[in-house]
Amino acid sequence: MTKVRNALNLALNYSNIFCRSLLLLWTTAPRETIFLAIALLLQGLIPSVAIWINKQVVDTVATILSSGSSYNFWTVTSLVAGWVVAIFLESLLPPWVEAASINFGEKLTAQIHLQLMRKADSFVDLIPFEDSRFYDELQLLQQQADDEPRTLLFIMSEFLPALFTVTTMLLLLCPLAWWIPLLILIASVPQPYVSCKIEWHIWETMSNKSLQARQMQYYSSVMLTDTYAKEVRLFGLGSLFTQRYLQAFQDKYQAMHSLRGKQAFSLTGLSVLSASGNAFAFFWVVLQALGGKLTPGSVLLFIQSLAYTQQNLSYLMRSSVIFQRTVLFMERFFNFLESKPTMSVYIPASPVPAPLKSGITFENVDFTYPDGRVALTGVSFTLHPGETVALVGENGAGKTTLVKLLARFYDPTQGNIFVDGKNLKNLDIQAWRRQIAVVFQDFCRYSLSIGENIALGNLAAINDLEQLKRAANKSGIAQKVERFPEGYFTLLGKQFDGTELSGGEWQKLALARAFVREENSQILILDEPTAALDPRSEYEIYRSFSELVRGKTAILVTHRLASVRMADRILVLKAGKLIEVGTHEELLQKRGEYATLWSMQADQYRNEVIE
Repeated sequence: MTKVRNALNLALNYSNIFCRSLLLLWTTAPRETIFLAIALLLQGLIPSVAIWINKQVVDTVATILSSGSSYNFWTVTSLVAGWVVAIFLESLLPPWVEAASINFGEKLTAQIHLQLMRKADSFVDLIPFEDSRFYDELQLLQQQADDEPRTLLFIMSEFLPALFTVTTMLLLLCPLAWWIPLLILIASVPQPYVSCKIEWHIWETMSNKSLQARQMQYYSSVMLTDTYAKEVRLFGLGSLFTQRYLQAFQDKYQAMHSLRGKQAFSLTGLSVLSASGNAFAFFWVVLQALGGKLTPGSVLLFIQSLAYTQQNLSYLMRSSVIFQRTVLFMERFFNFLESKPTMSVYIPASPVPAPLKSGITFENVDFTYPDGRVALTGVSFTLHPGETVALVGENGAGKTTLVKLLARFYDPTQGNIFVDGKNLKNLDIQAWRRQIAVVFQDFCRYSLSIGENIALGNLAAINDLEQLKRAANKSGIAQKVERFPEGYFTLLGKQFDGTELSGGEWQKLALARAFVREENSQILILDEPTAALDPRSEYEIYRSFSELVRGKTAILVTHRLASVRMADRILVLKAGKLIEVGTHEELLQKRGEYATLWSMQADQYRNEVIE
């Protein structure tokens, strides 16, 4: 009873997903959906019509020959004409169905990708992308989004005509004997059921082995891309990564190999059962014909119907196996679209204060990452309007986490952040982020033109060449851009055969992206803004720093303490705690953590000068 209930629940679940998939098809391309539905229905009905006509023709000819009577010309002509029309349609439809399916598949694939992109963009925080389970799910959907939607159309193109054909063939067999269609179904249906059940286990196993699949992809990329080429050869890493790839493959392959073998063994036994049922029915029909109880046309109808039934049942079985996998993909896809946001956003939200009056206050802020890493503990300070504050500390001290909290990529685990007395959680998050211009330590390199790379910081400026030039001048990349024949229209990145920049030039471009945004923002955040720059470029950036932050509330995150002296205040972080606050001179007099770090770097600079 439990198995029957589970099977019924599974069938209902599949039906629900299939109906939702059909709705997705309709919303993606309604005209193609209507055409395919009509064409596939005709494809499924035509064989039955042709076989019925064959039976009538054979019986008519047999009657005339046995009785010697004359025939009705119009009756024979009508039967032959109907058969010709059926065969003509059977030959005409496939190329149009294939063309429509290919066009439909391209639209559907694009629609799936767009919905994945829009859903991912709807997560306003970073927590989902740092959750390994979420990321595995997203990667699996992304990898299969090119194939599974097309497979759904393939199933429709094969499954629906086969279903119509089998149904009509069984109806044609009913007049011969009511039990013949029943016998054929009893002997044949277990095949797709068992196959679907095993396919479920295969899909679950493949999902559980998604980590190994991503490892294989990563190890392959290490060996096959230019990013790692130098170190792989210098350190002799080829054998290590090929061995790791092989281990991941074997782990994944052995689990899948066992299930596929079980599937093949089960289907072989069920095929024998199906063949035995068909043989018994055929033997019975032959005996009835020899006894004069069935006409020659009925024998022909049985033979052709049985052949079509068996052929289309195999199509149904194969399609049901593929359908199982596709339904599971669509279930994952729909579940992903329905996944709840991990950060709450208030609607209606409070307006963002502009300009800032009392400033930004961190009040006893704690933060722990989803993997359990404690990043901040009990941090409290106020960032005053127009003030420049430097965040200083060793790696892992919590500097970048503070910046991410300020941009509201996360909410504090405990404590609050207030903006002019309003809780940051209550503010319009998009409006708040428009007030922030930031260069992250791990800035992005976009395979777009130079102008577009800059304008990404403020899309309103994408066609404002003068504004882009001003930002490029501030970051120090303008002279480099002017050397290119196409200037700001120069395509960057090897992915589309564009020009490649050095690491420092890419960082200047990221700075320009922040500067084109800061014209309309109140807060400027520079997270290790000169990490990839040469000393001259770094000096030029910091020399113009006071001009860059004029009228802004600025946060400077850096390891290089020589650059923090221009800050109004310095906040020293250690192991996630704020341990010192003051100006450069005040902190040196305290002889604490900052003074120690300053002394270490000062000694290093002196040694470099002596050398």
